[in-house]
Amino acid sequence: MARKHLRTLENVAADVSKRSRNILIYIRVSTEKQASNALSLGSQEENLIARCKRDGDNIVGIFREEGETATNMRRPAFEQMIARATDGTRTIDAIMVYSFSRAFRNQVEQELTVQTLRKHKVELISHAEPLANDDTGDMFRKFIGIVNEYQSKETSRSTMRTMKANAKLGYSNGGIIPYGYKSVDAEVIGNKQKKRLAIEPVEAETVIHAFDLAKNGDGTGGPLGTKKIAEWLNARGYRSRNGSLFGTGTIHEILTRRAYTGVRNFNEFARKSDGERKVQSEIIEYEIPTIIDQATFEAVQTLLVSRHPRSRGPRLSAAPSLLGGLVRCDCEKSCSLTTATGTSRTGVIYAYYKCVQAIKQGRHKEGNGATCVNRKIPRPVIEKLVVDALLDQLLQPERVTSILLALKARRDERQASADRRVVDLGRQASDAEERLGRLYAAIEAGSIDGTDPSLKERVAALKNARDRAVEAADYARKSSALPVQIDPIAIDRFTRLMREQLISGDVAARKAYLASIVDAVIVSEDKIRIIGSNDNIRSTFGPKGQPTPVVRKSVQEWCPGAGSNHRHCDFQSHALPTELPGRRPERCPGRAPVYSETGPRCPAIGGISRWAVSGGSAS
Repeated sequence: MARKHLRTLENVAADVSKRSRNILIYIRVSTEKQASNALSLGSQEENLIARCKRDGDNIVGIFREEGETATNMRRPAFEQMIARATDGTRTIDAIMVYSFSRAFRNQVEQELTVQTLRKHKVELISHAEPLANDDTGDMFRKFIGIVNEYQSKETSRSTMRTMKANAKLGYSNGGIIPYGYKSVDAEVIGNKQKKRLAIEPVEAETVIHAFDLAKNGDGTGGPLGTKKIAEWLNARGYRSRNGSLFGTGTIHEILTRRAYTGVRNFNEFARKSDGERKVQSEIIEYEIPTIIDQATFEAVQTLLVSRHPRSRGPRLSAAPSLLGGLVRCDCEKSCSLTTATGTSRTGVIYAYYKCVQAIKQGRHKEGNGATCVNRKIPRPVIEKLVVDALLDQLLQPERVTSILLALKARRDERQASADRRVVDLGRQASDAEERLGRLYAAIEAGSIDGTDPSLKERVAALKNARDRAVEAADYARKSSALPVQIDPIAIDRFTRLMREQLISGDVAARKAYLASIVDAVIVSEDKIRIIGSNDNIRSTFGPKGQPTPVVRKSVQEWCPGAGSNHRHCDFQSHALPTELPGRRPERCPGRAPVYSETGPRCPAIGGISRWAVSGGSAS
């Protein structure tokens, strides 16, 4: 009876061992060229299917990966296969690959995946690398994973070395071609057709238009921002490479692409995912045809930085009034003067400036506890007073010359100490180099034993001291302040052009130029003080006296129609109301800014860091 029972158990075990398994097949090629050829994929699939038929296994699914690298575990077909094998149904017995390198190029990720599969009773089988299902097989699998990872890294280094050499010769390594260029055939080296970048005339015209609009505008006002440039191009039928409309992101990318100046970088970033820039020694620069000259590119970069929307509150800088964001009240809290409107008995709408604190608190007299007299100043009156004061007292050649002379004196004083530091650093570098020379001479003469361990440390210390001094001197030279030029002809041209910009043009352009030289307009009961910095004049004073082009930092177009706002207004007739329905009024800032100080900020002329212009009466 016991023998019969034992014989039955042996038969059951034999039947179980012969039971066919459910197999998932995974095949992969790493390049698109191999995928289009289809020879490698077809060969892998034929061998794996033949293996399953020979073993009597059932093929549940075949997962193909075309043009994907095994160094990246986030592969669509691979992730679907792992999800199918570990879905908890226990209907998959094994995953079969042609070789472990087809599924993994990282040994750690390989072993983590194997452990995950084993938790769900799924085996990983390699057709070309048969391994025993024991500890010895696990050891050999780990060794194969290490070898595959090493081969992958070595192949990557060899490929990168070839691509660097290719870039040094001025050839293109493929990838996304910058807008404005096209890839053309160059020389044939060996059996490889080399490519170069050439100018694509239609796209290059769009690039030139974008830079011209960013620098000079469209002729109706100042320079345009990215949104207005996109609207200008789209309205005139310009389209991107794939035929879609231009957006602000695309325009910003065009305006910041340094390759248009004729130099393109290869191997600049480590990985596309994190965007980490490599060290300068790893980056290869090669020449390509020039579309934008260097001076125009640098000018546009300066404009992009100056018009950054975070540099000033958009609610104030985009106000549809000339002094919005600049004019302030001299009350205790030094609040901004906001634009407000009123209607006369005859129905005429008039505009004026009014203190924010007085509007929000509803107080109109000093006697009832308010700290502001709630003065109302007509907008045309104060704007004319401010502009006239700037034209008469500031934008005069004599005044600008005195400001530039003060800046030059300050710059020379600061630069003197920096120049002395550069000289000291040069002396330190020369001293270290001289000591190294004497040390080497002593070694050659035999006076010092070259095998002495302390000698190596001494040489290393002298080299480090020399290199630090040279590096610090180079940094000090690069960070030196630019000299202030005093050219009477350029100053006369600057004052004349600035006066023209403040007198003529639309509100947006006038406001942008006004904000470039004025920091604040302080309104008191009987006078108006215009405060600015001498550095404002220097930064606005462009090459050869040309005023640096400026642009409004944001555009107030958030209420295009009456349906989007209950208090819709006409920008041309009057200003926006101070508060919107449903918005909780904010408290006036508790700390007074620097503009709330009483008395003159500084003398009208002199080497002080700020200037002040007294305007007319505010009554």
